[in-house]
Amino acid sequence: MDVLKNTEVRDGKADAKETNERIGSIPESDEAFKVKDLLLGVSVEYAPKEGYKWYVLRATYGREIKALETIRSFGGVAYVPLYRTREEKEGKIKKILKPFVQQLVFLYSSKEEAYKFVKEVPELNYLTFYYDHFKVSQTGNNPPLTVTFERMSNFIRLTSIEDEHVEVLTNKHVVFKSDEMVRITDGKFKGIVGKVARIDRNNRVVVTIEGVCMIATAFVPKYALEKIPY
Repeated sequence: MDVLKNTEVRDGKADAKETNERIGSIPESDEAFKVKDLLLGVSVEYAPKEGYKWYVLRATYGREIKALETIRSFGGVAYVPLYRTREEKEGKIKKILKPFVQQLVFLYSSKEEAYKFVKEVPELNYLTFYYDHFKVSQTGNNPPLTVTFERMSNFIRLTSIEDEHVEVLTNKHVVFKSDEMVRITDGKFKGIVGKVARIDRNNRVVVTIEGVCMIATAFVPKYALEKIPY
């Protein structure tokens, strides 16, 4: 997925007064896995459910965490890639949570529940759908953008790994070495699936959510890459 022009991201680099700590846990498998609740500090089960999809939502004016809290308070399943940063303000070090990608909220639900959250919950009146501009529904409109469970599992794995070199690709020109998909077989990023690209003179694996963003791992050696069917 290419990065939307109106999406802001962190630059992936920490200055002398800021240390980033990605929070989360790496899921064990795609069939049923646990992802650490990034906001509340507890583990939540995320498993495939018939009729459910991951809906991509936009939360305006920096209200991603507020949306996450609200959806979960209503019993919904949501995910926002977050990292914890220590910032120095007025001589004091404070810990704060920041979204990995600004405005982005993922909701795992049925179509009916997704529309209720976005259209009928007053506390979430700042949420809107991302739309899939490559599809047209029977009504002639673009449907809400959704992500498969498998792709979302992969995305959650990567955005949960603590590594300052994991970054959202925005202004960088990404040249993929081939159209082949690979799986990382060793190291911190073991299990991540994506395409190999040459970035900053290093081979890195890029995970793409079509229409939303591209996220790159840190350097991955060639011996740790396994080609898989596309």
